[in-house]
Amino acid sequence: MEQDMSKMPPVPEEQRSNKGPGADPATEVEERVPGRENFDTQGRHGNIKQNTTNQGYQQDR
Repeated sequence: MEQDMSKMPPVPEEQRSNKGPGADPATEVEERVPGRENFDTQGRHGNIKQNTTNQGYQQDR
């Protein structure tokens, strides 16, 4: 029956370390990014992408 588990069981509280980058699972907040956000047009990366993408207006002389 133990082989049928798809996930590892949680680490017992007495075996958890208070050091390191891990967060307490009880205090985790749902911070998911919505699927529709277009990161190509937002923030610093979006500004660079918009300014460096060929827009078709430049003509060579």
